[in-house]
Amino acid sequence: MQSTDISNALEKAVEHLDNSDADMPSVFVEHDKPFALRMKLYRYIRAFAVQMKHKEDVDEHKYSHLVITDTGNGVTITSSLEIKPLTLTTEKGEKL
Repeated sequence: MQSTDISNALEKAVEHLDNSDADMPSVFVEHDKPFALRMKLYRYIRAFAVQMKHKEDVDEHKYSHLVITDTGNGVTITSSLEIKPLTLTTEKGEKL
């Protein structure tokens, strides 16, 4: 049952983060044990990647871009794609 709840929550979070017009979209999940919830979410993401690795029609990295941080009263889910763009610099200091 809890696995289904986590799956649904992550699905909704990814949909919101991908479709939001906000500059820094995020999703907050209130929970009385935020660290435990964060660990459960990361365990589910890792298990999903392992189980879906050889499925042709499923992207096993579907949740890999999520960043989950615990706060005092819950967890915040953001996307690593929205945090900071990568800046490439050559050995001469030129930005690519």
